[in-house]
Amino acid sequence: MGHLDIRLLGPLEIRRDGLVVQVPGRKVRALLAVLALNCGRTVSFDGLGRALWADDPPQRLRGSLQTYVGRLRRVLGDDAVTTEPAGYRLDVPVECVDVLRFHRLLDDGKLEQALGLWRGEPFEGSRWFEEHEAPALVERYLTAWEQRTGADIADLQKLTTRYPLRETLWLKLLTALRDAGRHAEALEHYEALRTHLADELGVDPAPELQAIHRTLLGTTTAGIPRDLTRFFGRDEELAQLEQALRDSRLVTIAGPPGTGKTRLSREVAARIGSRYADGVVLVELVSTTPHALLTEITEYADVLVVLDNCEHVVDEARTDAVQVLATYPSVRILATSRVPLGAPGEQVFRLPPLAPAPASRLFADRAALVSGAAPADQSTVDAICRKLDGLPLAIELAAAWSRVLSPREILERLDPLLQDSDGTMRAALDWSYHLLSAPQQLLFERLAVFSGSFDLAALEYVADLGDELLRALTGLVDHSLVLTDRLPDGGIRYRLLEPVRQYAATALGEAPSIRTRHAKHFLAVAQQGDSDLHGNDRGRILIGLQRDEGNFLAALSWARSQPGDTGLRLSTALAYYWEVRGFVNDARTWLEESLDRGDPALRAVALARLGRLAWRQRDYQASTLAYQESLDLNQHRGDEPGTARALRNLALVAAATGQAPYAVDLCAQSIAKFRQYGDERGRGWTLSVLGLAYCEQAAWADAGPCFREVREIGRSTGSAALTFAGRLGVAYIAAEGGEVRVHREELTAIVADLRTASGLIEDPEWLWASMSLAASEGRVRASLRLAGAAAALSRRGGRMSDATTVHCDAIVERLRQQVGGRTADRLMAAGRRLNQDELMAEALAPPTPTDRPLSSRELEVADLAGQGLSNEQIASALVISRRTVESHLEHIRQKLDLSSRYEIIAWALSRSG
Repeated sequence: MGHLDIRLLGPLEIRRDGLVVQVPGRKVRALLAVLALNCGRTVSFDGLGRALWADDPPQRLRGSLQTYVGRLRRVLGDDAVTTEPAGYRLDVPVECVDVLRFHRLLDDGKLEQALGLWRGEPFEGSRWFEEHEAPALVERYLTAWEQRTGADIADLQKLTTRYPLRETLWLKLLTALRDAGRHAEALEHYEALRTHLADELGVDPAPELQAIHRTLLGTTTAGIPRDLTRFFGRDEELAQLEQALRDSRLVTIAGPPGTGKTRLSREVAARIGSRYADGVVLVELVSTTPHALLTEITEYADVLVVLDNCEHVVDEARTDAVQVLATYPSVRILATSRVPLGAPGEQVFRLPPLAPAPASRLFADRAALVSGAAPADQSTVDAICRKLDGLPLAIELAAAWSRVLSPREILERLDPLLQDSDGTMRAALDWSYHLLSAPQQLLFERLAVFSGSFDLAALEYVADLGDELLRALTGLVDHSLVLTDRLPDGGIRYRLLEPVRQYAATALGEAPSIRTRHAKHFLAVAQQGDSDLHGNDRGRILIGLQRDEGNFLAALSWARSQPGDTGLRLSTALAYYWEVRGFVNDARTWLEESLDRGDPALRAVALARLGRLAWRQRDYQASTLAYQESLDLNQHRGDEPGTARALRNLALVAAATGQAPYAVDLCAQSIAKFRQYGDERGRGWTLSVLGLAYCEQAAWADAGPCFREVREIGRSTGSAALTFAGRLGVAYIAAEGGEVRVHREELTAIVADLRTASGLIEDPEWLWASMSLAASEGRVRASLRLAGAAAALSRRGGRMSDATTVHCDAIVERLRQQVGGRTADRLMAAGRRLNQDELMAEALAPPTPTDRPLSSRELEVADLAGQGLSNEQIASALVISRRTVESHLEHIRQKLDLSSRYEIIAWALSRSG
């Protein structure tokens, strides 16, 4: 067999007696790698299956493995791989595998020899190995470098470039540069690291790196104690405060308890303290009065004073600050307080909560400190931070429970855990609460019924404080207990951070009268919004309703536990809004929970909404029952307009259940009634159902005029929703007829409508229409990404009519065959991650050269690459140059959205079966 050298520390390479041996096929190379890592030990069939096929092994696993083992034996020799009852074993000396030599050398303390084996990223090109084997190996490699003494600066520069978040390597590099007298270069590297950490993680360099940075600068910041934990986020706030201190001599950081005012002030001082000739002086007002320490610092001519926790002695702090600033013109003061000082010339900086990304990183960092490892459940961490409204103190208190609880368990127990966390949060809020006047306390308690933000109209109705309201509200804003958000149109909304709201809710108690007022107000808002959504300003209405979603849900939750029909009225009024937003499943659940309440008129409307939601879910039996009962109630009450709507609704489900002629007849009855009452919008909606009925019969020539008339009625009656529906129908008919230009024109108008609603219309139908257009234009990758997003949205209940579904499913299947199942799955998964703005851009992106299908020559190149041939061998087989082969491979990668040769090989193998 000769001397084998199996090299995995970099691109997989096999050498026999010093000569490179070709190993054909990605699967064969993966098989060799996993056997080599377990050299001399049997690897089970299941273990090999996971390594080669991840979670999708073939049905005949052992037969497939036997095929690949046979190919491997032809390369290594028949004796190299032994078949065992439970699996396969590689029978070569351990010294033949570089990874195993690497570990043995490190165990023996021979760092130089071990590191010399490293040729690049281990298992490069194998996704499974990169996820399951490489991380631990890379960690040991980097640890060895960190333990190595006398590392070359050039090597350290390469390592920090490849692993830019490894701060210990940066420390070694900066130390080496400092010791070599290359201070300027070291400072440049530190700035690059600081920028990278801020951009990628939202954190500052570790304290050790900051210390060496200060020695490089030759300065230190006295008087400001450095925290032992990392600082996250706040880059924008730091920059704004730096500018504020240039513009004003007194800047106050104001914010609710727990927002991190003290920590931020110290970070500002540490960052800019060197600009002041006489440094920084910290005055902590929890343990002292301002007057004594301010007297001591007056001897300095050029100093930054940090006045911390001024809310404890606001009047004294204001008096002494004014005196010092008036006497010493070079002094500047940075204060922290829950309440502005109210001094002349004071610039108040309202500190917001942490943004979502740094909030999650803060939780992960503090959790790792107490548990030894950062939490792996990122989505749950994000949910915890959202529920805590990004309040740093609350996040740190919650993360401290990671020593005994998982993130999921913390989320489920979040409210009691915060109360049990040594009283820190409650003590901070107690202090603020007791500083309030009686009207302010009363308003603060009543604000607990709101969930999310609210406007002044809601506040006036729910709080019911009369003339006291505005004075009390101003006080709460000044005390940083109520935050204000300014809207693009100049309006203002108010909100409480969630931990603050929970404290207020405890003080409020049950308060049924306040909760009743809250539910009544938001019922009126929902009913008005339901009416306005059918008008021409749908985008603005959707944006307004979306701001109140939290309050709608809070009102629904309370109303369901109370007698009366408020819950049914609210869920009925919101049903269409939830459908437009794509929350069909949830909307149906809320309706069904309250359906046994309400008078016949209300039930008739509620049943119509329920039938629509069930139709969107393709639960046609439930839809028919709901629509029929709604029709019966309307006829019994003599409600002719309601009867016209009910006939239309029954036609909708009839068309979907193979009763298209019956649906056409129902639509004719409905249209006649709407004409009788002069209801053009009603007639337009029935025409849209008639168009669907024709589509179910493949009567495209009849369906087209229906949808075009719907579009025109929407325009003439000022109904953006009706125009939207008409355009979707016209686009669908154009897709069926191959009229790409018309399809794009209609979709362009649809996307313009979506943009006016800030992307809040999340009905999957427009995405399916976009997918169809992209496919017609040859934009295969875009089409599959859009299909992935549409399928994900459909799982929330927003399914399409059967005819549209058949059309779109056929397109997706055709594209899957064209690019291969694995590539299609990856593109669809990528589409699920796109946000609404990205999806709208994707929908209308123009075709590019890379959107064209593979040429016959490119298919030949891909197939030969899949057989394991090198570029030289492919060039020889096709009688073309190597450069031409490389060009073809690059085109293949671009057209199929593949990132490496290995993915081309995988794609080619999937085509060949």
